[in-house]
Amino acid sequence: MEEKNPVLSYFIEIVIIILGVVIAFYLTEYGEQLSRNQNEKDVINQIYFELKDNLEDMERDFQVHRIGMYGNLRVLKYLNEKSELTDSLIMDFYWMAQDEYIFPNTSGYENLKSFGLNLIKDDSLRNLITLVYNHDMPRLEKGNTLHQDINEYLTPFLQKHFAFNQDTSLKYTITFNDSLQVNFPGKLPLGINRMIGYVPLDPKGLQENEEFRFLATNALEYRLYKLNFYYGCITNVKKTINRIEEIRS
Repeated sequence: MEEKNPVLSYFIEIVIIILGVVIAFYLTEYGEQLSRNQNEKDVINQIYFELKDNLEDMERDFQVHRIGMYGNLRVLKYLNEKSELTDSLIMDFYWMAQDEYIFPNTSGYENLKSFGLNLIKDDSLRNLITLVYNHDMPRLEKGNTLHQDINEYLTPFLQKHFAFNQDTSLKYTITFNDSLQVNFPGKLPLGINRMIGYVPLDPKGLQENEEFRFLATNALEYRLYKLNFYYGCITNVKKTINRIEEIRS
């Protein structure tokens, strides 16, 4: 009976072991890639839905800032032209002092960072997400803007020179979108009316008050700055959402 060559047997065993290791390695790599692809899909979906929620909040805030800007412009026109006080100006005094900030949900981005930003293979989407979360949204959060809170800036003067509107016959409606409107006065429990509006204690004296003109002029600059950043952030959030939809299709 012919004996087997021991060298050949060892060689075959080594080849089998190497093939087994290589196959196991590639199967592991393949499994990890499948897992990474699923993680990428899950994170992108999470970011997609949280950005849509954040976008709704930002667009409502943007509307408040627009109302505040036009209110401020009409107040400055009132001061410049020495015109008569009107019911609409009572609302303008109120809105020019309102400020808004975002409190964004960032759990999807935090989840992405835990995996590493390179989890997202699409360069365009990864850059947009980084821009929105690292640059845009932080500048719309309280305490991170270049200028101070408009309400805090104006309130000390307003408290001394204005009374809060108590005239329930003055109606006002703020429209955020086709499905959301807020009407004033609004009914609250215990027969309390939800009111807005500031009434100057001395309308003519207010028109000659240089401190108020100074405050109103600065407040308008602060507002324009905030509107600019809101607009940029909203634009980039929409681009990010659209890019995700393109990748999905």
